[in-house]
Amino acid sequence: MSVGLVLEGGGTRGAYTSGVLDVLLEENISFPSVYGISAGACNAVSFLAGQHGRNFEIFYNYIRDERYLSVASLYKTGAIFGFDFIFGELFHELVPLDYDKLFSSPVRLRVGATDLRSGEIVFFDKEEMDDMLVPVRASSSLPFVSPIVSYRGYELLDGGCAMPIPLEQSLVDGNSLNVVVLTRDAAYRKSMRSDFPRSVLRVKYADYPNFVQTMLGRGAAYNAELELCRVEERLGRAVVVRPKSPLLVSRYEKDPERLRAVYELGRADGLEKLGEIRALLARDGEENGTA
Repeated sequence: MSVGLVLEGGGTRGAYTSGVLDVLLEENISFPSVYGISAGACNAVSFLAGQHGRNFEIFYNYIRDERYLSVASLYKTGAIFGFDFIFGELFHELVPLDYDKLFSSPVRLRVGATDLRSGEIVFFDKEEMDDMLVPVRASSSLPFVSPIVSYRGYELLDGGCAMPIPLEQSLVDGNSLNVVVLTRDAAYRKSMRSDFPRSVLRVKYADYPNFVQTMLGRGAAYNAELELCRVEERLGRAVVVRPKSPLLVSRYEKDPERLRAVYELGRADGLEKLGEIRALLARDGEENGTA
């Protein structure tokens, strides 16, 4: 038995996850394995590097920077999030990531991206990354507003297309206990209608019919993953940290004060769940003889 930490994406709604993870860092709580999708993956690298407050500093100080998130970036680079800036100057100079600590961490990091040819999720461990963190970039590359990322023979986009909540992968990897951080409230269900018309998908991604089918089935897939979270939670095998009410921000929120409020909600909910998280980790220690 082992415990996984599972992090949903959600663009700038990831400010909520940043708050939860900062509480875990303050309490010296760690996990053997961490699974991240999109913004969850971006949050995960700071968590493994032990850099408390780093993600808050990034979104609070740079969210209005056109190089970070803007239509101008979309026109200039083909990506609404300025990944060249984010994974370049921002991560290396402005708010440096501690790459040495990230890569030397004993924690297994698995980042999921969607393989356009198969339409399925593919996971990369941190040992497969360099300091440009290409799998994290791929995992965060939203369809239509990001270029396709080529990496290790794959053509990749946002991991949330195929597996928005990577709890299933954590279970497959043998983590029978999990802490799951979601960026949607308990009442949320994704519409069964595709975000994009079938005709538009078929034109844009004509070379990737499996990916088109994945996109058309996203609503059902997401709701099934929510149900898995509820089942594992009900059976006492998961602690799910989620907003108590809908976060009133989009994945492209540009107001730093609104994102600060979302971050503080994450902190509050993380603090409220600390007892349950500690109890879950204690169960793992008792059953593995390490408590």
